[in-house]
Amino acid sequence: MASNLIENPVSEQQICIKCGLCCDGTLFEHAALQAGEHGSLPEKIVDNYRKLKDEEVFLLPCHYFDGKCTIYDQKKAVVCSAFRCQLLKDFSMGQISKDNADKIVSDALKFRDEILELYKCIFEVDTKLSFRELLNEMGKMTAPPIEKTKELALLKAKCNIYETLLIKNFKSIKTFESMIDSTVE
Repeated sequence: MASNLIENPVSEQQICIKCGLCCDGTLFEHAALQAGEHGSLPEKIVDNYRKLKDEEVFLLPCHYFDGKCTIYDQKKAVVCSAFRCQLLKDFSMGQISKDNADKIVSDALKFRDEILELYKCIFEVDTKLSFRELLNEMGKMTAPPIEKTKELALLKAKCNIYETLLIKNFKSIKTFESMIDSTVE
């Protein structure tokens, strides 16, 4: 058992590096900074700095993320190293195997890419959006052309399914359970 405890941090890093959903704008629109951290951050994080109410953040997707973190071994925001998604928590508690965690990550990335590709096809654009940016764009949408209604309904359904899967597997179990509880009432 002791060897498993030593291996988990390395395995967690391997899962994390394959994933990147917290960095690429899939899970969140921004990442919180610690008080006073703003002045000592890498340039591209500082460029995306914002103050939201009483919280200091940087906008996502992170400009140091290019399929993986390009400053993984360098100084970055504390949240970049400290954040642990639900999947990592479940893995570290032995509730999920590494192979299962890797499959969840792989499936999540594949499904996200399918959604982004469907969006590009429907709207005939060749833009690179994060999942959160795609949701924001869809929220601004007025009535779509009638010939796109069916495809748009499919896209919305896939987005809803994907968001549920993200909450269940990567955000927090409490968030997922509260979402389920509110639909049952």
